Amino acid sequence: MDEAVKFLERYFPTPKQKYLGELGLLRMKELVTRMGNPQLQYPTIHVGGTSGKGSTATIVASILATRYKVGLHTSPHLVKINERIQIFDKFKIQNSKFKITSKKLKLRGEISEKDFITLVNEIKPTVEQMEMGKYGAPSYFEIVTAMAFVYFAQEKVDIAVVEVGMGGRFDATNVIHPLVAILTNVGLDHTEILGETIEEIANDKVGIIKPGMRVVSGVTQPSVVNIVEKACTRANVSLSLVGRDFDTVATSVTEEGSVFDLRNGKKYFDLKLSLLGDHQIDNAGLAIRTIEELSMVNGQWLIEEEDIRRGLRSAHIPGRLEIVQRNPTVILDGAHNPDKIRALVEAVSDIWGRKKVTAVVAIKKDKNAKQMLEMLLPICSKIFLTQYQGKMDQGEIVSYSPQALRKVLKLIDINKHYKAIINPQRALQHAIDSTDLQDIILVTGSLYLVGILKQKQYARSVRTRYSRGNV
Repeated sequence: MDEAVKFLERYFPTPKQKYLGELGLLRMKELVTRMGNPQLQYPTIHVGGTSGKGSTATIVASILATRYKVGLHTSPHLVKINERIQIFDKFKIQNSKFKITSKKLKLRGEISEKDFITLVNEIKPTVEQMEMGKYGAPSYFEIVTAMAFVYFAQEKVDIAVVEVGMGGRFDATNVIHPLVAILTNVGLDHTEILGETIEEIANDKVGIIKPGMRVVSGVTQPSVVNIVEKACTRANVSLSLVGRDFDTVATSVTEEGSVFDLRNGKKYFDLKLSLLGDHQIDNAGLAIRTIEELSMVNGQWLIEEEDIRRGLRSAHIPGRLEIVQRNPTVILDGAHNPDKIRALVEAVSDIWGRKKVTAVVAIKKDKNAKQMLEMLLPICSKIFLTQYQGKMDQGEIVSYSPQALRKVLKLIDINKHYKAIINPQRALQHAIDSTDLQDIILVTGSLYLVGILKQKQYARSVRTRYSRGNV
């Protein structure tokens, strides 16, 4: 497995190669063409937007998996690259003697290391041949995305749910022809690539809208709604819009999950979602509406209300308001832009009320640290600032130094307690040691930070209980 990962890491983009626009999409088209266009061998659902893409994609897959074999491709990964390629698989056990059909949901989960290595060996010759071609070698993200497409075809999935990597128009995933496209929302993120205004970013993200599909959207800003509506009109496709065609109402949000109602043509009452926070209810609403839209395609897709309820209850997304320790409660949340931080702050306030919050924070250098910290600060009694660096889809990733973040925080509120600790594990341990057992520790600001601590301290945690002495 190590050799397979090292091969892929050869194709991390250099700073000059990071954002190639149309050239990157043309390169991806050549790669999948050489691989036999596997992404066209099964139906797909495409999930774009600024925040909530991965959560919405996972909820959609979880619901569909109650009846179908479903491929799920998301990014980035928290701990292992295998997380990006998953299959949710249902199966039926026939009991002919008693004429009973029992149904059981089997979550196969992420691709095995053996299958992953096989895929790398399969795609490697094509990648190396392309190095000398007119578009050059595909990037790390393009290769892994193509591997997901190939794997889903080999596994003969009934349908695949594919999360956009970045933007939309020129994203490597935009070689699929989905039955339904989802645009979760549009906010200010990746402004150095997608544009400096909400409208510029929206114009890039609607690039996933194509003729012959149905569109579901959670955008709410009037200017963005207008952009989405015009894109749907140009493509001659139907649009289902939050607040107009469907809406959610939260009735209970606790650390055990969420309960909500959905107005969606017909009404669903007391839907139970395993994920925490109002923002996940919004994502679940998009997912359910997508299932409804899918059911209108050729009458082929049959999902009943009980399937929706089972799918919502079984959805799990690591690193999103994930409780990994008790006494004190430690929560991992990879909120890495202002919209995600806003949703996180609202969720923590709603669920844990006035409990004291100690935050462990690192923020990637290209993010709006000042705005994120301004939102986070009001719920925190103490903040431990840390850092990380490594490599991911877009090459080298570096966080702000703790000292740089402390300077920003002092401009916001000079009286708060801040401490800079370079090592993330030590920062977390200091937070635990200085926090009362009944209070909250929140690790946030970056998926990469969450991934580091998930791997090094909480690799076996799926909402399990720890005591202070076992960290």
